[in-house]
Amino acid sequence: MRAVSAFILAATALVATAVPASADVEASVALQPQGRLEARGAAVTAPISVMCQNGATGTLWVQVTQNVRGELAIGDKYVPSVPCTGNYERVNVTVVSRTKAFRAGVAFTTASLNVYLPPSDSAVVEDDREMMIVR
Repeated sequence: MRAVSAFILAATALVATAVPASADVEASVALQPQGRLEARGAAVTAPISVMCQNGATGTLWVQVTQNVRGELAIGDKYVPSVPCTGNYERVNVTVVSRTKAFRAGVAFTTASLNVYLPPSDSAVVEDDREMMIVR
């Protein structure tokens, strides 16, 4: 048993030294506390602040989930490109429901920002929060 444990530790150490360490990529995502109901509940526009360092490329995925009279209204949206300027930029993401209509009230929202900085550095940052949907 000790030989197996020693082998696993040695293999883990070898793999850890073989993988190059990535540099820190500056990135941040922040969901705003209030979203806007669109098209009688067919969608919600979620304002989001994103920041990724200049020269990087970023993608964003947003999901909105709301309990509507005991059933879930769920929608998500993939944004293939966000501005990476090194400053905070506001991005309005319109999420269309895949199930039932959203309504004014509280919803749970998740945002995931994926950033790639050539030649091989990357980062993923996330934010989750309750968002108030208003008309």
